[in-house]
Formats: sequence, structure tokens, C-alpha cells
Amino acid sequence: MKTDNNKNSHKNIDNNTSKTNFSTKLAIPIIIYTIAVLIIDLLTTFNIHFIFNWGILNIDLSHVLNKIPLFKNSLFSFLFINFDLIKFFLWLIIPIVVFNRAVDFYWFSFKSWKKNDYLILLMLSILCVASLVFVVLFPTLSSYYHGFKTLPFNQKVIIFFQQIFWIISWLLGWEFLNRHLLLRACLRLNKKYAWILVPIVETAYHIPKPFLEMLGMAIFSIFACVWTIRKENNLMAFLCHLFIELGLVILLLNI
Repeated sequence: MKTDNNKNSHKNIDNNTSKTNFSTKLAIPIIIYTIAVLIIDLLTTFNIHFIFNWGILNIDLSHVLNKIPLFKNSLFSFLFINFDLIKFFLWLIIPIVVFNRAVDFYWFSFKSWKKNDYLILLMLSILCVASLVFVVLFPTLSSYYHGFKTLPFNQKVIIFFQQIFWIISWLLGWEFLNRHLLLRACLRLNKKYAWILVPIVETAYHIPKPFLEMLGMAIFSIFACVWTIRKENNLMAFLCHLFIELGLVILLLNI
């Protein structure tokens, strides 16, 4: 009976491995795609006129909803004014469809978590949220992030939901594209060193932002990648990143 159980466990391991493996030839297109869409996003965000006006790709969901008579100029449409459709599709929807063979949904499950992982998540979340104090202490950050303390309460509520929908539009895709697809593609090429490309890409993307934020992204990315590789799980990095963004929204509404 023990022998049979061992055989079955080995079969399960082999089956799981076969599901998560993908061709090394697919790793290069994933790397090229990731870097390309991040560059496109920067060109779009800063309305760069290179070859053509990239700013025309800067489309939010409210723009689309306003084309529908039922939602035109409605509060519902206004709530999605920051929902970035380009990020949502280029970073999340299209990669899931095009590179579906490289997606391992087990990496987004709590099944592999142990009790200590939840404790680590709690401590890291507190540390991440506490790091937002730098936004108040350093002029380079406080001048970049403007607070909404003086606004009426009803406007703050609207801004809160606008920011929540904005976070949804890009954070899911950011973590999926960089810390799942790109990271796994790098590991397919070289398990020891290639993963460092992810922190390099994420840090480079933040160059236009204040230096302290770029440095914070570099530190966060290195730790998040190491953890993700070790656990083969994306949830720790995603949740910590989410708490930082939610904490920033709450902070800005009160300063």
C-alpha cells in the first residue's frame, strides 16, 4: 500500500510539472512583449510624439461608457475616469490569451501557504504601509503626491472609488505580467540569474518618478521576486503591493 501511495504521489508531481512547463521558445516572446508594452505605456502616459502621437492610446473606461446613452455623463461613468483600459488589456487580458500556455494558476492559490506565511504577510503588510510615511516626510514625494484633505467629504468618496478602480485597472496586470509571466520566462532561460531582469525592468519603468519611489520599487521587486520564486506563488507580492496602493489612497485623502 505504501508503495502504491508513493507511486501515486510521484504521478501527481509529474502531472503538476507537465501542466506548469512551457517551451523555452515561448520565454523570449514573453520577455520581448513585456518590455515592449511597458515602453508603449510610458510613451502613452507622457503623451510622447514619436512616430505618431502615443497619447491617443490613453483611453479610460469612462470614455467608453460615455458612448453608451444609458451611462453618458452619469456618476457611474465618472467613477471609471481613471480606469486605464490600455494597461488593463496590454498587461492582463492580452497576455492571458496569447501566452496562456505559460500561465500557472496554482501560483495564485493559497493552497501552498503555511501558517508562517500568513504571519509574514501581516508583518510585511504593516512594514509596507508604514513606509508610506516617507510621502509625508520627503518634499520630493509630497510634492509629487497631492493630498485631498481640503475637499468636501462627498468629493473624497468619489475620489476614493475612482482610485480603487484605477488600482484594479493596472495592479492585477502589473503583477501578472511582471511577476508571473516575465519572471517565469526568465526562470525558463536561467534559474539562477535571469530573474534579476524583473527588478531591472520594474525599476527602469519607475525612472520618471521620484528617486525614493524608484528605489523603493527596486527593493520591493527584489524581495518580491525572491519570495515568489521560492514559494512559486504570486499572492504575497500582490497583496503587499495592493496594501501599499490602498494605504497611499487613504493617506492622500487625509493630507
